[in-house]
Amino acid sequence: MTQREAIDFAKLVAELVESQTVPEQGWPVIVGGECESQELLGWLGKLKLEALDTRIWCYADMCEIGSNTLPQKDVALLERARLFGAGGDLDIWRTGKGFRWRYVGLAGNAPQGKVLPWPGDDNDPTFWREQTMLLWGNRPEGRNHWHDDRVAGAALSYPVKDTPERVQVRYREYTQAGRPFAVWFTGLEGCNA
Repeated sequence: MTQREAIDFAKLVAELVESQTVPEQGWPVIVGGECESQELLGWLGKLKLEALDTRIWCYADMCEIGSNTLPQKDVALLERARLFGAGGDLDIWRTGKGFRWRYVGLAGNAPQGKVLPWPGDDNDPTFWREQTMLLWGNRPEGRNHWHDDRVAGAALSYPVKDTPERVQVRYREYTQAGRPFAVWFTGLEGCNA
């Protein structure tokens, strides 16, 4: 029978208290809005996207993952996009003829839109944790792309340095009363798991 290590509740509470988000540390801004389909490229062109250097463009027939790119195909085929990095996280999704978007990140990079109030007060504080999660695929030796049987036909090409075995996304999770209310993808990184 395998012996499990005991849970150190004092350590867990200390980590939670350390991760409490307070105004003096500079909360990220949460902004949302809408954009017409024919206006999307012009709207993106007006944004400060340099610090959102990882770009995922999901079309009706394919997905592109790259650094510092704009849509390479007809916007009419674009279904979803995720632009993220150290400056913020912009999530865009199609709603019929137009798009809706949500941004979490630094105020200086935020698009103009409806600013959502930041939850939390002295009685119900908010917390954040830096997390990682593995992405699909591993990179077998001698292959040019990462591979995963669940997406066997996809050419998984992640913009990371070197040639790690696996790729993970780093993100900040913001919670209140144990429930997530915002996530900020901050970047991709290689790992050997």
